[in-house]
Amino acid sequence: MTFDDRPPGERYFRQPGDVLRLVVWGIAAAAMWAFVGLATRTRDGLEADLGGAASSLHRAARELLLAAVQAAAIVVPLAILVALVVRGRWRRTGVLLLAGGCGAGSMALVGLGLDEPGPVRGALSDDVWALPLGFPSLPTLAAWAAVVVVGSPWLAPAWRTAACRALVVAFWVVALAGTEGALHLVLAGTVGAAAGAAVLVAVGPPNRRPTPAMVARAVRAAGIALRAMRLESAVGGRAQRYRAVTDDGTQCYVKVYAHDSRDADLLFRLVRAALLRRPGDGLAAPSLRRDVEHEALMMLLAARAGVRCATVSALAAIPDGSVALVTDDVGSVRLDELDAELISLRLLDDVWGQVALLHGAGLAHRSLRAANVLVEHDRPVLIDFGAGETSASTRSMALDVAELATSLAVIVGAAPVVESAARVVAPEVLAAVTPLVQPLALSSATRKQAGKHLLRELRDELVAATGTDAVPLERLARVRPRTVILTVTLAGAFYILLPQLANVDDSLRALDDANWWWLAGSVVASMFTYVASAAAMAAAVRYRLPFGALLQAQVASSFVNRVTPAKIGGLAVNVRFMQKAGVPSAEAVTATGINLAAGTVMHLVLMAIFFAIAGQGGDGAFSIPGGSTVLVVIAVVLALAGVVVATGWGRRAIGRHVATFLRQSWDSVAGLARSPGRLVVLLGGSATTTMAYIVALACAVVAFDGGLSFAEIASVYLGSSIIAAAAPTPGGLGAMEAALVAALTAVGMASGIAVAAVLSYRLATFWLPILPGWLGFELLQRRNLI
Repeated sequence: MTFDDRPPGERYFRQPGDVLRLVVWGIAAAAMWAFVGLATRTRDGLEADLGGAASSLHRAARELLLAAVQAAAIVVPLAILVALVVRGRWRRTGVLLLAGGCGAGSMALVGLGLDEPGPVRGALSDDVWALPLGFPSLPTLAAWAAVVVVGSPWLAPAWRTAACRALVVAFWVVALAGTEGALHLVLAGTVGAAAGAAVLVAVGPPNRRPTPAMVARAVRAAGIALRAMRLESAVGGRAQRYRAVTDDGTQCYVKVYAHDSRDADLLFRLVRAALLRRPGDGLAAPSLRRDVEHEALMMLLAARAGVRCATVSALAAIPDGSVALVTDDVGSVRLDELDAELISLRLLDDVWGQVALLHGAGLAHRSLRAANVLVEHDRPVLIDFGAGETSASTRSMALDVAELATSLAVIVGAAPVVESAARVVAPEVLAAVTPLVQPLALSSATRKQAGKHLLRELRDELVAATGTDAVPLERLARVRPRTVILTVTLAGAFYILLPQLANVDDSLRALDDANWWWLAGSVVASMFTYVASAAAMAAAVRYRLPFGALLQAQVASSFVNRVTPAKIGGLAVNVRFMQKAGVPSAEAVTATGINLAAGTVMHLVLMAIFFAIAGQGGDGAFSIPGGSTVLVVIAVVLALAGVVVATGWGRRAIGRHVATFLRQSWDSVAGLARSPGRLVVLLGGSATTTMAYIVALACAVVAFDGGLSFAEIASVYLGSSIIAAAAPTPGGLGAMEAALVAALTAVGMASGIAVAAVLSYRLATFWLPILPGWLGFELLQRRNLI
């Protein structure tokens, strides 16, 4: 029988390997851009040395080689274009032209951030042939690299190798000619390759899967003659699946693993290794064939342990490097395709029994969801052992159970799944499952189906079934979003402070000339912030609090705030202190929120006042936004508020958080309204706290003769503190320093003096209070006040 000689599936599709190449070439291009742009002396020295070495070659030979490359740069692209047009390959033509344009454009954009490269030492100085000496330029070379990357999928292996070698020779000849530096050439090559990979990811390369005819011939060579083949599925990044019939009428199943399958596996492992702390995936096999052999080994070991699974019939190598795995046909109905009514308790027990046999043999499936369980004659059969582990750990087995339990719970609910599992699965394995019932521990397919409520219900059922106490979820994420934000914030602060630190000599000289009495005044002002803060907190609650202990709690809060972002630790200390003092929990939380709200209101009021005063100064160093700008900002804020209110998510968030807080706060707010004295102390204490910080910064500026008015210093502090409040670092560390230095220099201070003043201010208000704060925290704990 004849088989189809066309690749199965769609004609073009995005392949995982192109994503991998985009990542690799993108990282390489970014690294080269950073090296060429920042390490300028090293770059110039290397290029000069390489250029000097290249000049040792005879000048005539270099001219001849460059002339040959220039001629090829014109003739070869034209010949390729004409051939494609004559053959009517319009898509291919368009993709290659797009790649060339993207490569050249990307290099031109990258070059905008670099110094203009020029000829290196010993470079050719006269035009060769009839073309200018600067041809081919860096954008042209980048375009070539992009075209070679994009055109490679259409080329036979021999032509692909020839194209890559020709590209390397062209870059080497340009380096010998000295018209472009060697490192700039490497940068152009990496940028062009990254642009080409991006084009392939965007448009998709041609289908390079092995055809059914190739598969049939390879399987026949392995000893199995096929009479018919029917394609089951051919999805990018996964094995192609065929149901086949042999010459003697035997039903069999053929899985074909092409290179895109291995690329998808590598990409999957890299992503999990980057995001998860203990992915447990192990190392990738050195070749595709070893991957398939591992799956066959897992199936043989599972069958020997009594697990119902397919029987391996043959492995067949296909000439393009793909590998076919032939097994017997064990059925076509997946467990996740059955209705819940058809999944009996006996079937669930049988499924868990197969899992127990698998784990009893020291094997873990690692992809054990309902979709990988077939049902044949009301009996489960396990399939797809490609990700399996031999000599598996208890954790790997627990991951199996968590995956299967969740995917089954999606179908029949959590209670029957856990009830069945508890009758079969080993208790120690089941006890280790609870911390792993969370989205990051599950496959993407199961994660999309299981909601948070189902996962919580499943954890509760597991705790009840094992008779153990509830345990916290295992931390699986390697990098949290907050860590990323923190890193970006610190990097941005470093980027802003770095140019200022170039004037570190000026800062040191400013320290020598500083007025230490004014610096002492900065420390005193910093100490007074705690007194004002304690007064405001005392006024926020209707219960009488011991002022001395409350003041001590404010000092202790400064220590806790140094290790927690967004003042969370300090708020918790105040709430705990009031609870210990007899204030009801709800009112303690409300009072802390009211104090925070009062501080925000007074901060904004003071900012409006000082911005207006500073903006009326005659030197023009400080200006306030015009009326039209203010109106635009108000319009944007109102538009965003309207979007939030208009969306269901926004209304639910307002109802759940804002409305709840307002209801809880009503009694305390009403009490404040009936007590004008408390309201005055609350607002006055909040304003005094902010003013004390302003005075501390003003003392630091005056100590170095900064030459700014008090209104300008206040405006700088009030604006910078808002920016720093958005940073996730404790106390706005890094962001506050960067914002203050940038603002002070913007209003006229010398950068060296600004750095010295800001560091002195932060020493007085951030670093020095840490020790007394720690002592106060320890003392409050010993006295059982927190």
